Amino acid sequence: MKYDDAEYCFLNFETDRLPNEAGGTHMGMYLAWAASNGLLDWDFDEEVLAPLLARTITGPQLFFDRCDGKLMDDDLNDVGNAFTASYYEANFVADYQRVFADQMPNGGETTDDFCSVPDTWENYDRLAPVLDQRFAQWRKVQAQPPAPAPGPTPGPAAG
Repeated sequence: MKYDDAEYCFLNFETDRLPNEAGGTHMGMYLAWAASNGLLDWDFDEEVLAPLLARTITGPQLFFDRCDGKLMDDDLNDVGNAFTASYYEANFVADYQRVFADQMPNGGETTDDFCSVPDTWENYDRLAPVLDQRFAQWRKVQAQPPAPAPGPTPGPAAG
């Protein structure tokens, strides 16, 4: 399953001022966050992740190098997929727009505007706490016992 694809963004750029890679900045930041939380598939071994975790490359750089500009379910482990399926499409874009509103003059309404956020570790550090909070909320809900089935409430035992 494909969660997102940088091509969707760069094919919709309104101007030529952004490089194609800008279309994957948001996905790369998400991938870096997933890596730092142990949510990537085993294909992302220690050797592959070491430069990212040492911050000598950024998430988008790893994203284009290893994921060909696509965020796929096979990039994530079971927990990573469960969280991403629940969160990414429903809330990630809105969270990203809120965090980087000061860098999107038009509120992220156009593709160029949304993709204009610079790929920096400083920007990642602004986004990561929001993702951490969303993940913690999701994990808390996952730990909840299932709600009882609807139906009549049993009364006192007849005796």
